[in-house]
Amino acid sequence: MKRPGYLLPLCFCAAYASGALADDTNPLCSAREEEVLHELQSAEKYGNEHRIEGLQRALSNIRAHCTDESLIADAEEAVEESREEVRDRQQDLDEALREGDPDDIAEQREELQEAEDELHSDIQQLRALQGPR
Repeated sequence: MKRPGYLLPLCFCAAYASGALADDTNPLCSAREEEVLHELQSAEKYGNEHRIEGLQRALSNIRAHCTDESLIADAEEAVEESREEVRDRQQDLDEALREGDPDDIAEQREELQEAEDELHSDIQQLRALQGPR
């Protein structure tokens, strides 16, 4: 299950680095809460009721259950899922290459590239959450 999250590392890093977070025990969760609040304001501005409901649920869950450790664990899981997807796509490409269908080969190469891009993005998100070493 892939989830949009390409903006999360930027928000986490910006909030974490700025020291603007009130919750010192879970600064990543505080940053995530701020991101959801920002998205909620935007959804309210445009009257997107379905999005508002979803973001309110997300905000409630963050406030009730979020820990920095759980965010990092989720990011680690996303990396592992993406690695598995890359392996699957590579196998599909290998099969297409054995069969020799140029259209199928091109399609499988494209799907492999997309999976590799997703993996790269997930790794960047994980590194952003883990912070400087």
